[in-house]
Amino acid sequence: MENHNLPSDEALLGELETLEKELRVSSAGSEVSALVRLIQADPSWPERLRRNKMDQWVVLPLRSDKFPALTKLKEHIERLTFLQGQDPLTGLVNRRGFDSTMTLEVERSTRFKTPLTLCIMDLDNFKAVNDTYGHPCGDEVLQAVASILLSEMRMIDTAARIGGEEFALLLPGTGLARAQKLLQRIQSVIKVTEISCGPDKLAVTMSMGVASYRGKLPPDPDKLLVEADKALYRAKRAGKNRIEVAPILDIIHGEDPSLVHQDEKRFLFSHFSAPSSHTEQNKD
Repeated sequence: MENHNLPSDEALLGELETLEKELRVSSAGSEVSALVRLIQADPSWPERLRRNKMDQWVVLPLRSDKFPALTKLKEHIERLTFLQGQDPLTGLVNRRGFDSTMTLEVERSTRFKTPLTLCIMDLDNFKAVNDTYGHPCGDEVLQAVASILLSEMRMIDTAARIGGEEFALLLPGTGLARAQKLLQRIQSVIKVTEISCGPDKLAVTMSMGVASYRGKLPPDPDKLLVEADKALYRAKRAGKNRIEVAPILDIIHGEDPSLVHQDEKRFLFSHFSAPSSHTEQNKD
């Protein structure tokens, strides 16, 4: 299907020819192999590239006044990339985006030996909501829960909708004790939230299963998912509206699992050089 919001081929080709001329002028007299990425004008790029030993890259700032068609194409591509990882109903990360984030956070936890905790959540008796009030009401419930997750989590956390009424919350740099406090707060907020469905007001509850690495061993993403899912199943069987916790996956025999470790503190402080209103609001 043709997208009438995108610039014409002629406009794009014209601006690409201009960029090509600029590249030839900048590399005159030498043979250059370049990996070029179009960026918005950003004076920090040369220093950032030098810092990462990539100063041989050719950087072409993309000025919107000079290259409007390419700027619009770049924004369109970035928007499509974002939508591929987003659940359209709730605005949370979808399963694809969650899997990508999990890979990154496992790598980070392995490299810096920091904790990583995963919570799998499932709305209780959600089928009854759809059957009684209809799917539009069910959508309202899902959106309300997503809004609560976004408001209660930290900026470094990832909330995802990974199934129909199933959510995931990935907590980097967070040990089990701190994660449980956050999850208890989320569970309490969900329980007291009233959701309008026509003339009726609904209250819902959520069961949660939690699995955690302390940072002593590299996290296994499959094991995290399996153990969190098992814990969720136990929560459902034990009466719902509760949090069940898997044994810490890298605990050393005889250690106290409730200890707050320096690794977790270092991780959190490294992400926030100065306190913000968001972090103060969500401080345990």
